[in-house]
Amino acid sequence: MAAPDQESFGVRFKRRLPQYIAASAACLGGFSLGCGLGWSAPCVEILKEEHEYDQFATDLVASVFPLGAALGIIVVPFLIDKIGRKWTMLSLVPPFLLGWVLITVGVSVVVLMAIGRLITGACGGMFCVVAPMYSAEISEKQIRGRLGVFFQLLLVFGILFAFCCGYAKNVAIISSLCGGAPLLFASVMIFMPESPLYYIMKDNEAAARKAMLYFRGPDFDIEPEIREFKEQVEKTRAHKVSIEAFMHRPILKTMMLAYGMMFAQQFSGINAIIFYCESVFRLTGVDLDSMFQMVIVAVVQVEACLISAALIDKLGRKILMLVSMGVMGVCLGSLAIFFLVKSSDSEQASGLSWLPLVATCTYILAFCLGAGPIPWAYMGEIFPPNIKGAASSSAAFFNWMLAFIVTVSFSTAVRILGSAATFFFFAFVCLGAFVFLMFFMIETKGKTFVEIQQELGIYGIYD
Repeated sequence: MAAPDQESFGVRFKRRLPQYIAASAACLGGFSLGCGLGWSAPCVEILKEEHEYDQFATDLVASVFPLGAALGIIVVPFLIDKIGRKWTMLSLVPPFLLGWVLITVGVSVVVLMAIGRLITGACGGMFCVVAPMYSAEISEKQIRGRLGVFFQLLLVFGILFAFCCGYAKNVAIISSLCGGAPLLFASVMIFMPESPLYYIMKDNEAAARKAMLYFRGPDFDIEPEIREFKEQVEKTRAHKVSIEAFMHRPILKTMMLAYGMMFAQQFSGINAIIFYCESVFRLTGVDLDSMFQMVIVAVVQVEACLISAALIDKLGRKILMLVSMGVMGVCLGSLAIFFLVKSSDSEQASGLSWLPLVATCTYILAFCLGAGPIPWAYMGEIFPPNIKGAASSSAAFFNWMLAFIVTVSFSTAVRILGSAATFFFFAFVCLGAFVFLMFFMIETKGKTFVEIQQELGIYGIYD
């Protein structure tokens, strides 16, 4: 029986194909989330121009999505350990479809639109916790980072799809097209096995072995991983999720790291740019179709995620996060300088007409290289089983509340402070995050869950 590092590339890829397929299936939930995130950029301007939405109404419809995501995440810990990772995700399909129906039929009714966005946001937010967790638990350590990026990759494909749908120039058509994404997810995920770790937690070792053989191949020695899962579960089983479980210093330090990464991700301004992408490009005054610029940005997102998937298990999580934050800070600073020049000398700004698109595309590329996918993948790696659901959900709740704050306040900040000051603020956050991650983030590349928890000082903490 050949070890993984002794297999030829073709044999290894064929054996690991079920892992790639299952992770892609789960991360189709990310495609659904991406459709919801990308929907705002083309639709906000259409709602203003054709349906006479005022600024408050458009801000409400855009920002209620991340608020819904935050609220939905509260439910996750109660489901994932009761019905499993797979069935938690599949249970989201009916409400997801209901949300899109309300958005499609309620274009002229702000309340229906807001409810539909709240529901789709809640379902999307739950996916962002469960799908990366499922991907991490089914993956071999050598490709866990790569499969963790799949969620962000499918998410940006969803954003690209929504941006392209924007050419329909009709909110109902855009919404109905985006509403097909949950059906696509369900049609594939229904055939995938449950996470082996979940089965071990439920004392169903036979089912865990069957699932593990599906993911690793019939001739693979699954015993070391099964033993590790059983050891993890046994060490944490006696300690139920409670406030006391989080009061150990190493756990608090790990939570601080998780929260810090989520803060850095959202206060880099990503959702302000995604939700108001067309509006941002209109603010620049550059003579280039704003919808076309949006699609370019979305294509760059996809390319960057593909690069990240190729590099994350080679270079590691930490170096990609540091490069990502550094480049994003420079790009946001460049955008701020452009708006500063534009406000004082519009003629000189016209000579820099190339800068907004280049800076935004480079920013998006850097975000998707590290700051976008890695925090979500990281959540599935760093917490012990007994608190993984609650801890990951808590960090995700924090993330989406920050997204709500950034989204709902972005237009007001631009109106009161000006575009330059707003983007300078986002730039300083990125540079501060660079310093934070340099000192506190650990590398998880190529390490087992036990090795990661040992480095964080949390392995055996509940003995």
